[in-house]
Amino acid sequence: MTAHSSKTVLSLDSEAVLSLKDGINFKKSPDDAKCYIIYKENGELKACKNQCKHQGGLFIKDIEDLDGRTVRCTKHFWKLNVSTMQYVNPPDSFTQDELVPSSSCPFLWPSKSDMRNTV
Repeated sequence: MTAHSSKTVLSLDSEAVLSLKDGINFKKSPDDAKCYIIYKENGELKACKNQCKHQGGLFIKDIEDLDGRTVRCTKHFWKLNVSTMQYVNPPDSFTQDELVPSSSCPFLWPSKSDMRNTV
């Protein structure tokens, strides 16, 4: 059995949490400069690394996304629905097994001192 550990990868103060807009937000960690995607809906947050599990590309806003829930990989153009954390196969692409984000995605680990401020 493998031991699991956790660490805070991005911490937002109350003002930063309140400034998140509904939908997709890109945030960079000041500690390691890694980028994360935070999805806000009805006051709830979901987050994942801004790195595709398929070929390691970065996600960007999808200009075809009308409902504000989808980002697109810069390497292979597959899309991730951030509200469900499920990959979406583009209509004209080849068939491939579903790409499932790792078990650490989405990750929200609230701190014990303030459950609203740590991602």
